[in-house]
Amino acid sequence: MNERIRLIHTGDLHIGVQNYGRIDSKTGIHSRLRDFLETFDSLVDYAIDDNVDGVLICGDAFKNREPTVTEQREFAKRIKRLSDRGINVYIIVGNHDLHNAPHKATSVEIYDIVDMPGVYVRRKPSIDILDTKKGPMQIVALPYVSASMINAEGSTIEELSLDMRQKLCTIVDGLAKRLYNDLPTVFMSHYSVIGAVPGSEKSIMLGREITLPLSCFARQQFDYVALGHIHKHQVMGGDPPVVYCGSMDRVDFSEEDDKKGFVMVELSKGDVRYEFIELPTRPFKTIYVDATEGNAFQLVKDAIEPLSIEDAIVKLKVKIKATQLADLREGEVYKLLRSRAFYVAGIEKDIISDKSHLRHPGITERMDIGEAVAEYIDKKEEYADIKEELLELNDKLLHKLREGDTV
Repeated sequence: MNERIRLIHTGDLHIGVQNYGRIDSKTGIHSRLRDFLETFDSLVDYAIDDNVDGVLICGDAFKNREPTVTEQREFAKRIKRLSDRGINVYIIVGNHDLHNAPHKATSVEIYDIVDMPGVYVRRKPSIDILDTKKGPMQIVALPYVSASMINAEGSTIEELSLDMRQKLCTIVDGLAKRLYNDLPTVFMSHYSVIGAVPGSEKSIMLGREITLPLSCFARQQFDYVALGHIHKHQVMGGDPPVVYCGSMDRVDFSEEDDKKGFVMVELSKGDVRYEFIELPTRPFKTIYVDATEGNAFQLVKDAIEPLSIEDAIVKLKVKIKATQLADLREGEVYKLLRSRAFYVAGIEKDIISDKSHLRHPGITERMDIGEAVAEYIDKKEEYADIKEELLELNDKLLHKLREGDTV
């Protein structure tokens, strides 16, 4: 049996995300940019230490199509480390990389121009033969493409999406027919498979969403299908494995409970093994407090103090009565959180309004105003000693109101 080729499957690096952080005054680098770069460093270190044969980046290297020069420099440093060690790097274009203008270069195409050894960038459907330390392998690439690139047509969004789906699957058909049957083969793409759990990509996606059926990717010619675009790691199919690596780091609180990392793949022709490798990333933590019973500030304080949140981005969600809002002492809560957490994303209040005084169980919509007020007074124990006086005053007030209406 041939020695297995070892690959790291990653994607959705989103270098440049700057929510929930601050600029370091000494370096000028945003704390979240540093987080994402440090996570990428962990992946690069693993690749070098484990002597892998290749790193597959399945789209969205940057947060958007116009990364800053600092973001491009830092990304390039890490790609060069891999290249210098003889590790192939294969990058496909994702939706965040793609410009609206079809002929404008993407943010990652510079690596084709500078001809960095072993680094490939593909913005169009392609087939490549990679020479690895374990022998040759095939990569089939289906990057994210615009409708104009494949001449998709339709008078409505739905018609255009369906035409794109059909054309994209036809493109995969054509690529699959051109493959060598005896080489280990990986298919890479940056699209949503119907049924995938999206994570946060729905909220940060650029443009309309195109979903493709699993059958478009799960073909016998492929030994492993490496997907990007969906931020939650998940396996969509097993023969061949159709796998989303997930995003490398957390983008927002919708990914709070998701593990972040990459997929380690070992394959030879007809034989593949894969394993998700978790990376250390900055945690997101939502603190839930029900403060409807008792002193609101004390209940929040008691919930925060035992937590180990010094490295976390935190958000507080408080369930509280409207009458307790002053007791929350929001300024002091912020001060407490900022003294304990890496970053405070905010305080969200679920305010419970006390409407018990607005409606009495005995009052119905069929009653007129006089009957409703009389029913309310009659059933209030605290008005028992002055009940007759209140009813008399109510009658006089209503009488005056009616007189006014007839003037």
